[in-house]
Amino acid sequence: MKLKTFIDQFLAFTRKEFFHILRDRKTLLVLVVLPISQLLIFGFALNSSLAEMPTAVLDMSNDRMSRQIVSEIDASSTFKIVEYVSSMQEVDELFKSGKLSLVLVFMPGFEREIKRTGKGNMQVIMDASLQINASTLESYILATLLTYQQKINAGRELPIQIIPEVKMRYNPRLNSAFHFVPGVIGIVLMLVCSMMASLAIVKEKESGTMEVLLVSPVRPPVIILAKLMPYLLIGMINIVVILLISVFVLKVPVAGNIFLLFFVGTIFTLSSLALGIMVSVLTKTQRSAIIISIAGLMLPAITLSGFIFPLDSLSMGMKVIVHAMPVTLFISSARNIMIKGLGMEAVYPELCGLVVITVVLIAISIKCFKNRLS
Repeated sequence: MKLKTFIDQFLAFTRKEFFHILRDRKTLLVLVVLPISQLLIFGFALNSSLAEMPTAVLDMSNDRMSRQIVSEIDASSTFKIVEYVSSMQEVDELFKSGKLSLVLVFMPGFEREIKRTGKGNMQVIMDASLQINASTLESYILATLLTYQQKINAGRELPIQIIPEVKMRYNPRLNSAFHFVPGVIGIVLMLVCSMMASLAIVKEKESGTMEVLLVSPVRPPVIILAKLMPYLLIGMINIVVILLISVFVLKVPVAGNIFLLFFVGTIFTLSSLALGIMVSVLTKTQRSAIIISIAGLMLPAITLSGFIFPLDSLSMGMKVIVHAMPVTLFISSARNIMIKGLGMEAVYPELCGLVVITVVLIAISIKCFKNRLS
């Protein structure tokens, strides 16, 4: 009898919990929609292979073998020859503009040297600010050159060797911290700021103090901006602390202007707060705000911002979408300033994007807040 009572109670409470979950749309969202969305992101948006990486050629030899090697590399789906340059100064400008992943350099007399000694030396200069990309591209280049060597050595008594001298720009030792630290700064700032700001308005709703705002003469823009200011100041302090830890503990130098980096970080912090405050205005409970912050902000920021996976591995459609995310723009700017030592001209597009996104998010928040008050 006791066993039957136990089973009946167990089944009754289990049925009740199932009904409770099915009625709770927010729980269903976490249990069903979140796993499906993550599967789609990892399955379709991300692609581990690199394709059509922009490549330049500085061919000071311009002989038959150098042209054959360039054709072999261009025929690969991994590389795409986008420029033929005539000097290292042009190469420097292309690297600084971010339009180049690597450059092939052939010194004068390349084929003549091969015929004389059986060995040919060429340079491969790579942008190693993204350590993952550089390591992968190096292996692809070596494999392509090995295939070419096997092709031309068929039937030869004395095999020919082509020895690439690989040089890594911006990160010669391929230190992984150079790749991850700027991303970590962006992720930490976004999570802290957006999650805290996402609770700012919704706490007023749950505590009942929203009624005070309803009858107060204070205008919605004043309320929204006042909510942002304390978090902005805390975020600016966080930027200083994070930069100090990055430089003195993690040993990642700031090659560019640290004040420019701080300025870009401040604008990014403001955009993250604007994103959080919009979530707070649109949600009714703190629980909903936290779920949206984690599922809608944190996971896409980690997987799609260039923090872990290079943006080159994303499909073209996803690249357009992720560049509308503030964290993507900040990580790109931070790497340009910290690792490449570039100035305002290099981060100007990302900075303008952050400003536009911030203004749009604040405007949406004010508009929605007015609608809630009316």
